[in-house]
Amino acid sequence: MIDFSSLAVRRRQRWRQVRDRLATLLISACGIGVIVAVLAIGVFLVMAAWPLFSAPRVTAESASPGVEVAYPLQAPLPAGLEAWLREQRLERPPRALDERLWLAEAHRLARIDLAGEAPTLVARLPVVAPERRISAVASLAGGRSLIIADDAGGLRRWLVEERPPWLRLAKTYRDRGTPIEALWVRPGSRQFLVRDAAGLSLYDALAGERWRGELPAGEALGFDGEGHLLWRGEGVVRRLAIEAPHAEIDWRTLWLPQPYEGHAAPQQRWQSAGEGSLDEPKYGLTPLAWGTLKAAAYALLFAVPLALGAAVFSACYLPRRLRHRLKPTLELMEALPGVVIGFIAGLVLAPFVERHLAGSLALIVLLPLAMLLAGGLWAWLPTALRRHLPLGWAGLWLMPWLALWVALALWASPWLEAAWFGGDLRGWLAASLGLDVEQRNALIVGLAMGFAVIPSIFALAEDALSGVPASLGEGAQALGATRWQTLWKVLLPAAGPGVFSAVMIGAGRAVGETMIVLMATGNTALMSVNPLEGLRSFAANLAIELPEAVPGGTHYRVLLLSALLLFLFTFVVNTLAELVRRRLKRRYRRLGAGR
Repeated sequence: MIDFSSLAVRRRQRWRQVRDRLATLLISACGIGVIVAVLAIGVFLVMAAWPLFSAPRVTAESASPGVEVAYPLQAPLPAGLEAWLREQRLERPPRALDERLWLAEAHRLARIDLAGEAPTLVARLPVVAPERRISAVASLAGGRSLIIADDAGGLRRWLVEERPPWLRLAKTYRDRGTPIEALWVRPGSRQFLVRDAAGLSLYDALAGERWRGELPAGEALGFDGEGHLLWRGEGVVRRLAIEAPHAEIDWRTLWLPQPYEGHAAPQQRWQSAGEGSLDEPKYGLTPLAWGTLKAAAYALLFAVPLALGAAVFSACYLPRRLRHRLKPTLELMEALPGVVIGFIAGLVLAPFVERHLAGSLALIVLLPLAMLLAGGLWAWLPTALRRHLPLGWAGLWLMPWLALWVALALWASPWLEAAWFGGDLRGWLAASLGLDVEQRNALIVGLAMGFAVIPSIFALAEDALSGVPASLGEGAQALGATRWQTLWKVLLPAAGPGVFSAVMIGAGRAVGETMIVLMATGNTALMSVNPLEGLRSFAANLAIELPEAVPGGTHYRVLLLSALLLFLFTFVVNTLAELVRRRLKRRYRRLGAGR
């Protein structure tokens, strides 16, 4: 007789096995796909940023018979300039001159020195030592930089100023060596070729020497339309093909201060596009890295105490029934889009703080003090009253108390500002402390992004604290420990790995946040610890400039390099967080086993 019930049971078992295997394969495939996608993104970013650091190349190629010189080696002097120079003799300040005349004047002085006609005129330009003579002069694109070489092998960059001393030393490429015979600036760029007895070198105005090679026999004719040098020698014309699309980029120009045109001292700046086509681009990544860390630091400074305090209160003090209702509500905050938070922060919170600057700054100090005062007063209340104000419902009876302090601070702030700061707190901060106040600043970003980070930190930390066995806390209290001692000495160390992971995941969210930083700051690449000034982060900079960058250009590749750095930073931070979490977990397990 056939037992149909056993056959049905076996079929169900087989179906469950097949279902479990399919689910396992699907989950494994998804995990492998995520890993492959992350690796693919990393490889793509590395390949996109790699050409920035490839060495420039200069190769000799045969030129076509119809090639023509599009740009001369040196710009010709304006008509009648020689007589004008002999008349003026540099008595009139250069700012009263046309820029082209000033640069041509420097060329002419160099030629007069070499010809030996009037060497005293060179003493009026303090660009070389008295024992040296100018051997070559060239002006870069834009007319605000001079490259001056001397017969002792010195090569320097001078910036044209609008006030005395008119020329300011910006960079010394080399001080001694083989005497330099000629300088040739590539048209439309800040790259120039240097010819000396040792050969030919390619320099960039910021990065310095990028290539050196042997000098072919013959003479230079000029540049073609693509910026390649035409060279005539041995009866043929050759073209020196110069491949240096990203010569201005190296690790020093990205991270160290540079002597940019228009600035009195070396600067760390990000300004990918200037006001004109001849302005010098500035690709310093240090202000962007500073802005990213500054925004994350202010967000965590606001979010971590509130999130961890809420997690401790929910897991250890809140009644179970109320906890099951409030926890999903707090976790639902994470579903709020970042663009909505940024919109509210930029259009509502920032103008409010600007109008009530004194009251807003006072609330940063008064609200923590008000909560501490409420806790102290609650502890001094008689037992009968404390029963009507249970600690598990403190979130409800604290709200009117804090609202009272907020109203008091906003009401009294005009009086305090008039009494202590002369009625103008903004002016007092600028005059006394040198702090500029912008409407959209790091403080607004910290509040808005901290609000966005709180739910993730709270959820993970609360789960970690709730996962600690209740027997540990009960045992500590049975031995005479107070609730605070039980929390600080027993529960937090046991949940330490989970709490640490929660904070690090919140930090990763803060570092990678885009829309809140984009909408709640002025997106100014400043390096300042002032919380009332703006900033610009890597993520916000990518959102602003990547759609307008030309694919394959220097600006485009530097943006992808910043994306790679952001990717590596979050990856390394999360990896270290996981390693530390596992180590702490093993440590507390050993301690628990030893006890």
